[in-house]
Amino acid sequence: MKIDLPSIEDQQEFIFQQATIEAIAQLENNLLAPRFPAQDLVDESLFSRAHLLRENEGWEAPDPEIVKAYFRHFQNHFRDYGTDSKLAVLLGITGGSNDRRIRAFKDGSKKTPYSIWRRFLVLTGRVPQEIIPVLGIMR
Repeated sequence: MKIDLPSIEDQQEFIFQQATIEAIAQLENNLLAPRFPAQDLVDESLFSRAHLLRENEGWEAPDPEIVKAYFRHFQNHFRDYGTDSKLAVLLGITGGSNDRRIRAFKDGSKKTPYSIWRRFLVLTGRVPQEIIPVLGIMR
């Protein structure tokens, strides 16, 4: 018996196409996410909005009061992430003391890194996901 299999290159192309189709579907589903009222734990007008910018647009780490308010607001609406440890996992922070890192961002003893903050902003619909163009497929 002979089984014809597509080449590795053809298999990779198929996987790339499928992943792109799934990504487009996810982006469309993101537009249907439930809406929640704005946070009212801190007056955002008292703070710079530079924490909403992209890194190359003049981004600045958010003030700890903003971090605390945004995280608490999120955790109040999503009980599955109600602990700092669970929130840390959602944000891609690994390690045994990941909850301490979240607390450090909240109390200002550590600045929130761009990648972690940007992920949180995307997850909460405050900024759109960045789509990176493919300049060429090099295999």
